[in-house]
Amino acid sequence: MPWLGVLGFGLIVAFLLIGLWLDHVRERPVYERPAFLIHPRFWQAYSAARWILFLAGWLLAGISFPRASFLLALALAAAWTWKRVMRGRWQRRRLIRKAFEREKARDPSTTDAQILQRILRSMHPRWGEELIEQIAGDNPSPEKVADMVHRMERGALPSGFDPSRMLRRR
Repeated sequence: MPWLGVLGFGLIVAFLLIGLWLDHVRERPVYERPAFLIHPRFWQAYSAARWILFLAGWLLAGISFPRASFLLALALAAAWTWKRVMRGRWQRRRLIRKAFEREKARDPSTTDAQILQRILRSMHPRWGEELIEQIAGDNPSPEKVADMVHRMERGALPSGFDPSRMLRRR
């Protein structure tokens, strides 16, 4: 039954498209995001739906086309590993350190904070000037800026922080 395999690959594609949709929505400003993204129940349903699509897709594709599903699994594992490496703390530190050294060599008269602000502006042009100045002022070295940028890009919040407590109840 090859149609089951095609359906399985379709479910895997749906899994990937839902992930791309979420990345697209996260790139938009907070005030333009859909309101249902704040609710914890949405995230539970979203995660469950994605995993169901993924596992059902692999099961159906693996039964019908085992070699093709294995090759697709290798390609997806390689892409996932590459994404984790490129978004990792070590890579962020390396990229910001390299950019810092290049900018410092190009214009030695500027202060470190100004160079770090330039780097942050080029990495995240949507971040406001005040935020960029605050990050560069609080974190004087490129490594500390890289750590802060890494935490902000991951959306890591301090432990015990619960955004639902900030919402007004009606």
